[in-house]
Amino acid sequence: MVLNITQDVTRDRNLYIGGSDIAAVMGKSRYKTPYRLWCEKTGRIENTVSNIEAVQLGTELEEFVAQTFAKRTDKPVRKAPKAYQHPDYPFMVAHVDRLITGSDELLECKTCSAYKLDEWQNAIPKEYVLQVMWYLGITGRKKGWIACLIGGQRFDYKSIEFDPELFNLMVERAKDFYNMVQTDTPPLILPDDDETLAELYPTNTEDIVEAEEFNERAAYLQELKMHRDEINGEIKEIETELKAKIGENMGILTDRYKITWKVQTSRTLDTDRLKEDIKNIDEYYLTRPYRVLRIAKRKDIDNV
Repeated sequence: MVLNITQDVTRDRNLYIGGSDIAAVMGKSRYKTPYRLWCEKTGRIENTVSNIEAVQLGTELEEFVAQTFAKRTDKPVRKAPKAYQHPDYPFMVAHVDRLITGSDELLECKTCSAYKLDEWQNAIPKEYVLQVMWYLGITGRKKGWIACLIGGQRFDYKSIEFDPELFNLMVERAKDFYNMVQTDTPPLILPDDDETLAELYPTNTEDIVEAEEFNERAAYLQELKMHRDEINGEIKEIETELKAKIGENMGILTDRYKITWKVQTSRTLDTDRLKEDIKNIDEYYLTRPYRVLRIAKRKDIDNV
């Protein structure tokens, strides 16, 4: 997919790198790896939203967040008239939520659940810091604000000063990533890409690929699994000793630890009773294919 930079890249998010992409490009996103983003930009995987309703509500509440910020700070805001593009690299795009009237400042509006309260009280999430920094650099502004409605009951806002050194680093990383998209060169695959790979390759052919370079890695994986089994055995042994000591009591105390073994209630489905009540229960089962990674010694060669 080669981009003609004379076209309006802002109409298709797969043609540009925006503020919601830059944290993944930098390897600083908790939600998306560089490889996942590359798969989306190259059309290998559809860019889907895990919680569509949350996104829709966030969009609808954007104006409320903006006006609440304006009232609390006495900073009037207005909608950005356009999507901004880097003057030298048109594929670097900024969709700014609001501009602060009569200044060189801008505002990013967010909503989040109440579970994120502590996160917002301590600092601005790094993904949002990078997003605002991206917008500041592309628009040429010096100060950004980020305002967030937390759990529908608490409102918070913080400022971010433009850091030219950080922005220059972001530009260089974005250039490298964009070149990977243009040349169809994947970035480094990380452990968090396991689900992406399963989505990318949901089925398999009957072909077997020769790859001698993975001999040592396969052997090391087998060794790690062996140690894991040994460690799990030791964990089970110690836990059993502790339970035997606790007996009918709630727990025991040492000079450093409080160890408890308390009753908890779990809720499980009585499938046997359900099968009796529902004659055609098989109609309610969902079948989803999935792939399993296994390693075994080859039987068609002599192992020394």
